[in-house]
Order: sequence, then structure tokens, then C-alpha cells
Amino acid sequence: MPFRLAAFALFTLALPAAAETGNLSIYGVANVSFELVSNGTGAAGTPAVSGARNIGKVSSNASRLGLKGTEDIGDGYTALWQIESLIAMDNAGGSLATRNSYAGLSSSRLGRLLLGRYDTPYNSTARRLDPFIDTIADSQPLMGGTTGISAALGFAGRQTDTVLYTSPLLSGFTGNVAYIAGAETVTASNQSKGSAWSFSGIYDVVPHYAALAYEEHKLGSVGAGTMSSASAAAGSRESAWKLALGYTAERFSLGLVYERSQDNFGASGANQWGHHAYYVSGKYLMGKDALKAAYSKVGQLGPAANTGARQYTFGYDHSLSARTTLYGLYTRLHNQAAINYGLSSASSGGGTSTIVAPGSGASPSAFSLGLKHVF
Repeated sequence: MPFRLAAFALFTLALPAAAETGNLSIYGVANVSFELVSNGTGAAGTPAVSGARNIGKVSSNASRLGLKGTEDIGDGYTALWQIESLIAMDNAGGSLATRNSYAGLSSSRLGRLLLGRYDTPYNSTARRLDPFIDTIADSQPLMGGTTGISAALGFAGRQTDTVLYTSPLLSGFTGNVAYIAGAETVTASNQSKGSAWSFSGIYDVVPHYAALAYEEHKLGSVGAGTMSSASAAAGSRESAWKLALGYTAERFSLGLVYERSQDNFGASGANQWGHHAYYVSGKYLMGKDALKAAYSKVGQLGPAANTGARQYTFGYDHSLSARTTLYGLYTRLHNQAAINYGLSSASSGGGTSTIVAPGSGASPSAFSLGLKHVF
């Protein structure tokens, strides 16, 4: 991995400046912060927590570097491609082409078709409503089907082996359909292949935003790769639907997201992990400054009692320029006695987050002060 990243860096540095006006653009985000994190106090969990511990760390918050380009191929069609990579700016390493990376075709009349790795339509619908996206206060630990608790992959995914179609824009409406091919390693006759479908419909005309999304996973054989699970039989299914609403005025913006998931992973096809969750966010602009707040809550998982959680976050942004922002935030997550949700690992830069799985019933929290530059 270090060799591939070094080769990628040398390649980008060797590109002539004229490439920016041709078929190639270089872009990225440098987002680093210093955080004080507490794992809270909870019962023995995974890992066991006997008392609160405060940890200071520097984090790279989904910092990334990308290459992209387009070419007019005539008859109203455009070829397009992108390679986007995670960069761990607080430590050595990163990962090549593990963010949205694809090749495809686009037409103003027919829409856009991409093949590669991409955020699912379900995942994409509400990300713009999260003012703390790509930080330790990111909404995904409680939203998106609770990745890591669901027996499969959850619904906050950037999936591999994806075919994505986006319809043309029509009076503010677009539709998105994605097929995730799942495990490529299924070759034996006694193995079954997992797969997924993801859909969304979006209306986006300022000041209004509305989106409705649905996603379904069909699990394959255990050990067969993507879309399989050791805790659910092949052929099992899980699904989720989501409603996202947003309103943006001159100085403030509001967001509301509700989702509901269900599965048949339990005995006799009973719902094991399915639940409901909602998220509310707001942002108020004051010149170069902004105040932000968010609240999320997830309900009981299937029949398991005391498995809900809630999280609240407050933040402040100061714009240093059109591309550079200084920010600070405080977030706290409260687990009920039988669950151990953690704060977002978005701040880990692709490595292991300090707080991924606190003890059951714990209330992890964090202060974060950071600088974000978009180029």
C-alpha cells in the first residue's frame, strides 16, 4: 500500500499545470483536527470499559485526493472518470481509489451511467443535511442502518462493484438506481452470491430539498465476500427506507431525516436488527461565522430491550476564505444499558478510531478543533 500511494503521489506531482484546463483535474480536501475524546463509563462491553478515559489525538477527517476528467465524444455524450483516494494526514498511509472511483457516460437527454465504487443512492440522499459530515460527530453511527450492528453491511455504504444510473434533471427532480453485484469470488456451485439494489428520488429547488430512498440487501454464502454474514443465512434479506427534508434560507438551513429498517435474520424469519431512527440538524450564518447543532436518536433493535441511543452535537465555524474553514464542536452520545454505539470513525483517517465500540451503556463524548481546506 505505501508503494502504491507513493507512486500515485509522484504521478500527480509530475502532471503539467496545463492539465487543469484539459481532460484532467486535481482536487481534494485537507481536513485535520485535534480532539479530546472520552470513552464514557459503561458496563463490560467490547472492549470492556470500567471507567472514563480521556484521550488527546490528531485526526484526519476523511481527507482525500482525487483525479477526474471528462471528454466530449460527440452526439451529446460525454465520457467521464474519477479516482478518489483517502489520505491519512495525521499518520502515514491512506488507501488508493477506495472513495468514489468510476468510469462512465453522461448525456443531458438520457442521464448518467457509472461503473465502479460509489456511494449508494440511499446513502447519498441525506449526507448534505449533516453539518458535521466527515468529523467525529458525523451522523452515520446512528443513521444509515447502524453499520457494524446490522448483520450485513448497514445502509451507509460506498459499495464496490456498483452500476449506478442517474436520470436527467426534470423540473428539479432526479432519480437514481444502483445495482451492487456483490461477491466476485463466488465460483463454486454450492455458493450463493449476495447482491443489493438501492433507489432514490430527489427534488432539489432552492430553498426546498426532499428525497425518498429505499435499499435492499440479499445475503449470499458465508465467506463468499461482499453481502454475506456469519450471523445470517444465505438468502436472508434486510431493507431500509428513508425520508429526508431540507430547507435553506439566506442565513439558516434546517434538515430532518427519518429512516426505518427491517430484516428476517431472526428465528423463523423474525426481525432481529430492524429499527427506526431520526436526525434533526440546523445551521445559522452570521457573516463569516456559523452556529451548528444536530440531534439524532435510534430506537430499539428488533425485540432487544435497552438498545436505543441518542446523540447531540454543537459546533461553530469561522470562514477564513472561500476554501478554508476553522471549526470547533462538542458531541456526546448516550447509549442505553444493552448497546454500545460509538462516535464516528470518520476522524480516524482510514485507520482504527479511538472510540469505535465503547462499553455497553457508555456515553462517549469529544471536543474537536479543526481546519478544513478544499482545493
